[in-house]
Amino acid sequence: MQQTHFNLYKMSKNVLFALTAFSLVACTTTPSEPPKNTEHWATLISEQENLYQIDDKFYRSEQLEAQSEALLNKLNIHTIVNLRFFDRNDDKQAFGHTKINLINTPLLTWSISPDEVADILWQIKQHQKNGAVLVHCYHGADRTGLIVASYRVIYQNWDLNEAKREMQQGPYGYHSVWKNIDNFFTQENMAKIKAELDKRSNTTK
Repeated sequence: MQQTHFNLYKMSKNVLFALTAFSLVACTTTPSEPPKNTEHWATLISEQENLYQIDDKFYRSEQLEAQSEALLNKLNIHTIVNLRFFDRNDDKQAFGHTKINLINTPLLTWSISPDEVADILWQIKQHQKNGAVLVHCYHGADRTGLIVASYRVIYQNWDLNEAKREMQQGPYGYHSVWKNIDNFFTQENMAKIKAELDKRSNTTK
């Protein structure tokens, strides 16, 4: 009887995992036709690693592995900002032996606040003084996309809708199931981020 219960439990877990994976794939945003006017979007560096260049000191990617070390050195990446909440030590396992500065600022995909985003943007900007910075989550899609879009608006003065369009329609991946990420991009939230960054700038003068 115990073995039967165990098998049912194991089966239930597998079914739940499969349904969750299917729902995420089903909710992936893929435009019906390629988006237009994308020349100013991020530049592809490595499709295999979902690695793109945002500007001369900022990159985005998925979770990288040890074999990417040579590429990171070639790109002069001095700092990696890891947004992962679970399995957050993967960077240390892959790059802990290197001189790359490893930072973990975990985000829960379903609950992200302006203060959290401001903290991450602040760290990115501070560490860019020493070289290029790479930001990533697990897939390099949703959390990474939110941070990059916020960076576009706050530091590059992009239009809010254009930053959001790149996040959702770009080749990096985006799961529309995370409605909170879609709804995050408001003038009010951007103002809160700017206010927090201004406060930090004033305290360091």
